[in-house]
Amino acid sequence: MKILKVNGSRPLLGEVSVSGAKNSAFKLIPASLFANSDIYLSNIPRIDNLNKELEILKSLGGTFEWLGNNFLKINNSKLMSFEIPLVLGKNLYTTYLFAGPLLYRFGEATLPLPDGGISKIEKFIHTWRQLNIEINYDDSFVYLKSDNSSSGTVEIPNASHLATDNAILSSIFLNGTSTLIDICENIEVKDLIDFCNLIGSDISYENKKVLKINGQRHFKGTDFQIVSDLSEVLFFSLSSLITKGNLIIKNIDKSNLSFLISYLTKIEASFDFPSNEELRVWNKTGELKSFEVTATSFPGIISDYIPLLSAQALFCNGTSTLNDKSYKNKYEYIYKLNKANSKIKIYEGLKDFEPCQIQIPGLYPDLNLEKIELKSYDSVLPILLISLGLNSETEILTDFDVNNIYENLVEKVVKLGGNVSYEFS
Repeated sequence: MKILKVNGSRPLLGEVSVSGAKNSAFKLIPASLFANSDIYLSNIPRIDNLNKELEILKSLGGTFEWLGNNFLKINNSKLMSFEIPLVLGKNLYTTYLFAGPLLYRFGEATLPLPDGGISKIEKFIHTWRQLNIEINYDDSFVYLKSDNSSSGTVEIPNASHLATDNAILSSIFLNGTSTLIDICENIEVKDLIDFCNLIGSDISYENKKVLKINGQRHFKGTDFQIVSDLSEVLFFSLSSLITKGNLIIKNIDKSNLSFLISYLTKIEASFDFPSNEELRVWNKTGELKSFEVTATSFPGIISDYIPLLSAQALFCNGTSTLNDKSYKNKYEYIYKLNKANSKIKIYEGLKDFEPCQIQIPGLYPDLNLEKIELKSYDSVLPILLISLGLNSETEILTDFDVNNIYENLVEKVVKLGGNVSYEFS
């Protein structure tokens, strides 16, 4: 068990550089298998699950070398296996993004099944069926063959980003034109599309929800810088406001932050851009307005940002309303906050992705979380964010290290003046 201890109510001050987007890096490593020549990826976060993907790549015969702290060289000219070992891939959900590249290189792919079996990867199976990829499985593995595969029309279930990634990587090498409908529009998917086009694919937007993919058979190496993690940009922006701090957030791209500019303006926060690569956020008045937001597609506020905005709403003057559609288990942090008497109201649908409305009364200076145990990755950042703003000590208990989700996050907070430390039991 990991215990993250947070003594709040200390202003965060100074400069912080956000890391590259993990959800972009996770898909570019499998995508690199299409090319035989060198791939250079910069702004890559050094986190645990990324290292696991690199071990999978190595087990298949690929090589990698860190040329700098966040600069990675990959070469896949000597791939020798289409089977991902059970011990490496069973508990890593991005394992299934290796399917398309392996089918391209070998005509078949063998991938470990997660606990719960084939039903747990239905969103991937859905795409492979629509592309006529042969699917067989036993208790441990799913076996794919592309002998009779063909381009086609793929409808993405629930506009899932992993399902979108898999559909792209499973179709860019097939003869003919594939159409992907109801794609996820987040910035990390755009990163994958840009990368794939650089190595030789032919992907274009018919409209913002539909992709046209003309299959290609030859791919090449490239240099690519992945986008910065927008969740981390949002976390540090809100932590500056909640702690009444003053932060300059670096390694950003202003053109990707229209959602944040709109939100900060709405709550009457103070911010400016010293440059297109830097954002300064501070809390000049000490008061922030309540707000209403609805999760939509990028470049708007996406569902992934709702937990952080929910946390910040506790420190606004008035009741804020957040409208979302997501997995029901995403709202663990709200159930935990209500046990601490936060009085948040949540109106959920009966199933995943049905409309959900969250109403959050603000200004809870006496909210005391004390000791809170979390199971979900999605809950850690909002609870950490709230803890930084409370005038009390909070212990956040998890079975994972937050630094393995967001690169050196605790160290970054400490350098800005936060009183945060880890204990391991």
